[in-house]
Amino acid sequence: MKRQSAIAAYVLLLIAPALAAAQGSEHPYRGQGYLFLGLGFATPHGPFQVGSGAPLLTSVGVGGEGFPYKGLGFGAEVNYASAGPYGLNDAWIGSADFSYHFGRHSKRGHIDPFLLSGFSVVGPAENGSRGLPAGNFGGGANWWLGEHTALRLEFRDHIVAHDPFCHNIASFRVGVTFR
Repeated sequence: MKRQSAIAAYVLLLIAPALAAAQGSEHPYRGQGYLFLGLGFATPHGPFQVGSGAPLLTSVGVGGEGFPYKGLGFGAEVNYASAGPYGLNDAWIGSADFSYHFGRHSKRGHIDPFLLSGFSVVGPAENGSRGLPAGNFGGGANWWLGEHTALRLEFRDHIVAHDPFCHNIASFRVGVTFR
């Protein structure tokens, strides 16, 4: 099942530029979507309980942002993170974010740096219990390779309230942004 999910994510990353290129360019855009793959870590004894060290995480996700005023954005995303080979420590992470894009109207070849912060919920994928509240922050850049397609590089850290301590789920992400 995990292998099928990974294959589906790779296929989506490959076809996203073709879908974005099919859009017309006569109107200025008011939003953008993105797909990503991530690699990161979680602090020990948090929601991902794998031994005593910081478990390595892989993730795949999708999100979108709308821009009501200049570079100010509001967005949401969902991602699936896995810390082990057997699916025992998998989790869904949902986020609602505020962002600011410093170069939102970037043309082909330009870079659009951004910062973001928001609220998240980290929920286990298997056992059906409720999610844990979290906050997130991060930043990155979109490198616009075409009029409607960009390479997205991002760092995101989720700070999870769990037991008496806070735990981090941090990841470096690579993806595709389309508008």
